[in-house]
Amino acid sequence: IKEMGTAHGIENWDAVKTYQVAFEDEFFGTIGSMSHPFAESKVGFDLNYITDSFDGRLDFTSGAMKGQSWGIQAWETYLKKGDGILNFKDDKNIEFWVPTYQYFIEFPMRIQKANAFNYAGEKEIDGIPCEGVMASWNTTEPQSGIDHYLIWIDKDSKRLVKIEYTIREMYRFLTGAASFKNYKEYEGLLLPSNMPVESNIVPVGLLHEMRIKDFKPNVVSLESLRPDASLPVLGDSKE
Repeated sequence: IKEMGTAHGIENWDAVKTYQVAFEDEFFGTIGSMSHPFAESKVGFDLNYITDSFDGRLDFTSGAMKGQSWGIQAWETYLKKGDGILNFKDDKNIEFWVPTYQYFIEFPMRIQKANAFNYAGEKEIDGIPCEGVMASWNTTEPQSGIDHYLIWIDKDSKRLVKIEYTIREMYRFLTGAASFKNYKEYEGLLLPSNMPVESNIVPVGLLHEMRIKDFKPNVVSLESLRPDASLPVLGDSKE
């Protein structure tokens, strides 16, 4: 896991206080269209985050929701429509999707904080010889509210090839898998351009595909991503 982190340049996150990602997500088929909260099954947005936290904002850049924003600060969610007024209210879709996108982007760095690991053997994925590591917190046995990740790492390059995971916080019956493809380097950070996602509810094909179009460090202010100064700064804590 440490070698994987080094291969992805995670030490370079130290210089990134905030960042913006031009992002696209496309959902496929009937099940895909039912599994997302957006106006269209192909949607573009800018993701703006404070590194290694769960404070961020999603700005829609395409479709019927263009001009709207979804945000989360200290696990309080807010919505901004065309009038520019922030409306803080509980929204489960915002609470799930905004931090989830961030976790995928920062995964090689974030997973270093796991403290329970099991070696899962070797496997060839898309012609790439991989080694697998099961990672979680406190125990690798199933536990309520805490996800598990089966991480497949290229034996040679140490890059992430695929992660399989549970989604216990929102959909306890679901499992998924995301591949990391077409890597591109940004400011020393190695990020995948394509992350096709499989699910146990889609027997054949993909549920959706996440795409990183661009990455810009330190172009958004901390204040803009923490608009309510009265809320505590929680960092990467969920409490």
